[in-house]
Amino acid sequence: MKNFLNQLKWQFVLLQRNNIVTISFAVTLIYGLALYFLRDVAYLDKVLISLVLNDPSVIGYFFIALAIYTEVKHQILPAIFVSPLRVHDFLLSKLISISLIGTICSLGLAISVRGLDFDILQYTIGSLGICLMSAALGLIMLTFTTDFLKFAMLSVPVFLTFINVPMLDYLGVFDMGLIKKFFPIQGSLDLLNHSITGVSISYAYAYVSIVVMVAILYWGAYHLFTKKVVQQ
Repeated sequence: MKNFLNQLKWQFVLLQRNNIVTISFAVTLIYGLALYFLRDVAYLDKVLISLVLNDPSVIGYFFIALAIYTEVKHQILPAIFVSPLRVHDFLLSKLISISLIGTICSLGLAISVRGLDFDILQYTIGSLGICLMSAALGLIMLTFTTDFLKFAMLSVPVFLTFINVPMLDYLGVFDMGLIKKFFPIQGSLDLLNHSITGVSISYAYAYVSIVVMVAILYWGAYHLFTKKVVQQ
């Protein structure tokens, strides 16, 4: 545990040195100001939830890949992999650090619109779930490419399906029926919607879905990363 906590601390330091923390907060500030000045507009809750689906997920998905590609470029990973540090500690510290930043950013968006007039606990759990899943999916996808540009190009259809299909169903563009329950972020989306609008949801489904999907995506990320990056 001590090694993991030390690694987690250094991940925050690295994210700050690579300007990822600054960029994340700057983008969130821009979104937050826009939402603040639009706070009396109809359907603002839907706009807020749509932004929360995209902003933290982009932070988790793309920035974790950017951080690792930066370490590859500077030959940091080979030194890490011959050290006593476990791969689990390395990956989990990255996932948690970038996800906490994304969650803080999503809370900033909600507060800019609702103040403290929302279910903060459910909102935080939903946001954290999206960030963790997005970051784990980003880890999976980076194992199929060798640089960030190729990763970004390959990610377009994957990311659009992962985030925007459930979002379009939520916005009423189309109705997926029960199929939406099988999308990874649906449980988190339900919690976000409930925390902002108060709509009734199944807590059991939401929590179980988040735990199961995070576990599945992390399992895939760990095995692919170990096979394609660590053992190369």
